[in-house]
Amino acid sequence: MRRFVSLGIFCLAVAAAWIEIHAQNPSPQPDSASPAFATDYPADKAGIFIRSTSWEPLTDQTPTKAKITHGYADSYSYGTVPAKVVVAEYDGEHATIQVDAGEPTICICNLATLQGRPVIVRLHVKRGSRELDGGRMTASKSDLIPVDQLQQDSHIWRDAHIWLIRPRSALPPGEYALMLGTENLSIYPFTVAEPAGASAETKANR
Repeated sequence: MRRFVSLGIFCLAVAAAWIEIHAQNPSPQPDSASPAFATDYPADKAGIFIRSTSWEPLTDQTPTKAKITHGYADSYSYGTVPAKVVVAEYDGEHATIQVDAGEPTICICNLATLQGRPVIVRLHVKRGSRELDGGRMTASKSDLIPVDQLQQDSHIWRDAHIWLIRPRSALPPGEYALMLGTENLSIYPFTVAEPAGASAETKANR
């Protein structure tokens, strides 16, 4: 029981520190979206899906490790200031879902509400894991990916909504994740695969 309470307190501390970073660095992403958004989203399903050549479901992943370190955050009033930084690790060097390089569309389909604003973040590959570094959530060195976003009502379920999320520019090969609010360390990861025929030298230089 004591261990469970300690874990709960730690998780709350992690979430609080993450909110602190996010509050000092509001995302510049707008609510408006390009009119070229795909309209063939999986309207008859509920959940989170990603499309490269076809729609595939994204599943959530929780961190296996999370720690609070000291770093710096950008402040509009005081410049760069000391802050608590959250670093979270997730099992595996790559996500289960892989998509082709480009601008994949994510559909948050037929949900009534969102717990937080959806964002796409870049993850960093470590030996046997991927890392989410809160210290890189700054204006000068950001792992937040600028996105376009569209929200519309669901035509299948009453009081449900559809959110379509898409990066504004092509994502280079690497590890990424959808987050439903940066105060929630549960992610929906995906891998942008290397183009077919990419040379070993090109991969080594990334």
